[in-house]
Amino acid sequence: MVSVSFNRSAFERLVGSELSQAQLKELLPRAKCGVDDVNEREVLCEVTGDRPDLLCTEGAARAVKGILGKEKGLPKLVVSPAKTFVKVHENVAAVRPFIFCAYIDGVKITGDEIAELMQVQEKLHLTHGRRRRKVAIGIHDAAKVSAPFSYKAVKGNEMAFIPLGKEEEMTFKDVLEKHEKGRDYAFVFEGVDKYPAVLDAKDRVVSFPPIINAAMTTVTESTKAFFLEITGTDFEACNAAANIICQNYSDKGAKITAVEIRYPDKKVVSPASEPEVMTIGVGEANKLLGTSLKAGEMAEALKKQRLGARVEGDFVACEIPRYRTDFLHPVDLVEEIALGIGYNELGIKEPTVFTKGSRTELSVETDSLRDAMAAAGYAEAATNVLCGEEALKARAGKPIRVKNPVSSEYSFVRNSIVPVLLAVLSKNTRHPYPQKLFEVGEVVERREGSETGTVTKINLCALSAHKDAGLSEIASVLAGVLKGAELKKLPSDQFIPGRCAQVVVGKKVVGVVGELHPEILEAFGIEMPVAAFEVTVGEI
Repeated sequence: MVSVSFNRSAFERLVGSELSQAQLKELLPRAKCGVDDVNEREVLCEVTGDRPDLLCTEGAARAVKGILGKEKGLPKLVVSPAKTFVKVHENVAAVRPFIFCAYIDGVKITGDEIAELMQVQEKLHLTHGRRRRKVAIGIHDAAKVSAPFSYKAVKGNEMAFIPLGKEEEMTFKDVLEKHEKGRDYAFVFEGVDKYPAVLDAKDRVVSFPPIINAAMTTVTESTKAFFLEITGTDFEACNAAANIICQNYSDKGAKITAVEIRYPDKKVVSPASEPEVMTIGVGEANKLLGTSLKAGEMAEALKKQRLGARVEGDFVACEIPRYRTDFLHPVDLVEEIALGIGYNELGIKEPTVFTKGSRTELSVETDSLRDAMAAAGYAEAATNVLCGEEALKARAGKPIRVKNPVSSEYSFVRNSIVPVLLAVLSKNTRHPYPQKLFEVGEVVERREGSETGTVTKINLCALSAHKDAGLSEIASVLAGVLKGAELKKLPSDQFIPGRCAQVVVGKKVVGVVGELHPEILEAFGIEMPVAAFEVTVGEI
């Protein structure tokens, strides 16, 4: 959740009516803005991270107007054809590959609005932009720059400019070392020897993204038009940010003009504002909601959520604006239908069947395994399903890489528990041995043909580290906790050859057991021998 504050009078002006404190506290949560406080001057809200469009007054007002029925359906966003372009050089691809731009003409901005615009930028940077690593936004006074533009990578001492908030020229390297923002966000360029730069037609530095704008483009109360520049590592995330800013100012009467982005291998019109289309079945939605709504009623509810909607037989086709980033599956449309109708209007249903809650068979089994491992002298660990480079160090197959991780520590979804327990051992090398750990937890493996291409399993993993750790010891522990297990030969570079085996229950291979290879232990900085087993006990 992200805390934001809206100017109350500006919010009510955009909605088109005065709203009491009680009305605000009722309406905003229906727009997925939790209300912390309302006073005469401002509204303090908590916004979920999947709705970056609600981090600003315009976005929240747009949603509330839909709930009130003042405006329904897809918000209008007219983007005039591009009159200029940005040339993207090939060398920037390895640093920060994507850029989106637009002109926003006819803006009228006060000191308070400049402050709010800065707040929106920083909230978007923090959440949607992953602290500027994924997306960063630059807003410039369009009258102070000359088109066309270029976007390329430059060396640290190759160019100099006066950054925002300073009066003397600084090189890009100086900015990272001496400027406050440079020091705050230098982590974005770890291991990089060239930096992205946006230049105008006169070869002047407009921006050093995602760190700082040039002082010459500073937005003031006399600014009449913006040049919007958004860079990042994710195409759709950058486009969503561009659409958020453009939609906000379009709602206030500004004119939006596209900019053509000329990549080495293609041309892209920015922003890409065509809505995405997703369809939901009427029967499926009613089943999930426990309702008997008609297709037309669902379409109206979706329109109140500021989505385009039309009935197509037993389905409702929905147009999703590009500033919405929270639609991954048709079930998300079901949530929008419920919000559009209002949860309080769905009614209360009494259960028709008496049920009694109890633990699942898998929960009973895993609790039993925990008791058995504790009785064998092993300490239980509780680690994360997401992990870092240790997933590769342990040679445990091919883990699934996270496309846009928050940090390198969470860049993989583990497909084995062995790597994370080894990471725990690596942090405890100064403690007495033996060290014996176990964990019962989730792993995610690839599976072709499934809906997501993956399957989630519950595995039991145990590691024993001491000078005499070996296959015989760990196999005897395994035999004590997993009845009916048999061992068969296993060639694996994860274990010492001849000192490992497959674990078979019935005719099914459920895991592995053995002495971990010294090269793997060395990669983790572990000097003691380690024996381990990992077996699958169920799927979820």
